[in-house]
Amino acid sequence: MKLYISGYGSGATTSIGIFKIENGNILENQLIRDAESSSYLSVFEEYIIGISELEGNSYIHMFKKNLEEYFLIDTKLIKGGLLCYITYLPKNRVLVGACYEGGEIFSIKIGENGFEEMLSFIVQGGNKDKVSRAHCVVPNKSETILYSANIALDMIYSYKIKQGKLFENGYLQLPRGEGPRHILLSHNEETIYVISEYSNKIFIINNDNGKMTLLDSVSTLPENFCEKSYCSTLCMTADGKYIYAANRGANTIAVFSVFEYGNLKKMGDCSCFGEWPRHISLVNMDNFLAIANQGSNQVILSKIDSKTGLLTNGILDIAFNKPSFVCEGR
Repeated sequence: MKLYISGYGSGATTSIGIFKIENGNILENQLIRDAESSSYLSVFEEYIIGISELEGNSYIHMFKKNLEEYFLIDTKLIKGGLLCYITYLPKNRVLVGACYEGGEIFSIKIGENGFEEMLSFIVQGGNKDKVSRAHCVVPNKSETILYSANIALDMIYSYKIKQGKLFENGYLQLPRGEGPRHILLSHNEETIYVISEYSNKIFIINNDNGKMTLLDSVSTLPENFCEKSYCSTLCMTADGKYIYAANRGANTIAVFSVFEYGNLKKMGDCSCFGEWPRHISLVNMDNFLAIANQGSNQVILSKIDSKTGLLTNGILDIAFNKPSFVCEGR
């Protein structure tokens, strides 16, 4: 198993790391320092695309694998501050991203040796005088629709994707002050789950080819928890049975069972084994949850109980400076 980790490193501090793991042991790693504050990654084929989440303008960085090492092959300026989310769309051969500072989303063509032309650059809300904070961009499987959450506008947008270009297709207005942050599509794409940073909820939304209707919401926090907490992200097992949601502040992972028609039932609240879980990802065929604990400078691998979906004691602790992203790759 290989884990790809990135975080808020700069200068002599690692911002991207690749770790090969077997039987609970780290066998080898490669550390990359060419991308300052690389808070999110997109890993595909023999490429890694990292970012520099900076104010004013941001950067995207493309690394290509040569034998077993990754080397920087291209960097491009993005005219949007605090780029916080990217994902690669292989059918369209584009990278899409979301910029938090001004609420922009974009699509840019990807070539074998670097970045090509910018195809779309959209300001959500359409008004530079209004605070707009785009926070994610998530495609459907066919890459014909892109969904995006705007944390300041409390909006979920959908866009048609045509030859890599984005065209607004509709939106859902959530109640004010919720702060939608990240989006997850069910496997049949009929349900959208949105986790909110400010209200610590998962919103359950019916999805009809981009037409969205709010159905329900559930809290991610432990019962009787009264202190401050801010949700970060969520993920679903490959069989669609469980959803995991991370709580920064409560420092817990909420575990939900998924029922027919997308309803959720809380199974329990598990420790994140550290502080401030900014990102989580299911790895090793859903046997483990990888947890990027930004506040305690560690990535934890926790084994999942196959009968209950709950987390068991952490089996591996990887030291990493301010990690903000973790995923599995080849």
